[in-house]
Amino acid sequence: MDTIKSLIKSHKMIPHPEGGHYVEVYKNKDVSHIYYLLEKGQYSHWHRIKKNETIHFYTGSPLRIYTSKNGEEYEINEIGSKNRFIHSVESNIWFSLETTGLFSLIGCTVAPAFEFEDLEIAPKNWKPTKFKGYL
Repeated sequence: MDTIKSLIKSHKMIPHPEGGHYVEVYKNKDVSHIYYLLEKGQYSHWHRIKKNETIHFYTGSPLRIYTSKNGEEYEINEIGSKNRFIHSVESNIWFSLETTGLFSLIGCTVAPAFEFEDLEIAPKNWKPTKFKGYL
């Protein structure tokens, strides 16, 4: 069994509405944490949440994190390379994720705890107006 299938199976991951696979590993009212896996050709659709999120790199290829504060300009950050293994996204900032290789396994910590009603997924094919990425 290849690494990707093994990770999905061993952690009992399920498809995430943004794309990729995830499993919630911890949650109380103050904080929540998931494992999240993106494969080559997948991306986390542009979305924003009403709470701060910290993304942790675990294994696989480096992960690109695209953020946009205003829906026009965007920034790119990468974790899993150059000794960068964590990145935080402030509440209500649009963001999207993409692996740079075969897969990226990351963790996402949200405080206070994530609730799906806090999630806003952008309309299909939406992207910041100046974005020149994967879409």
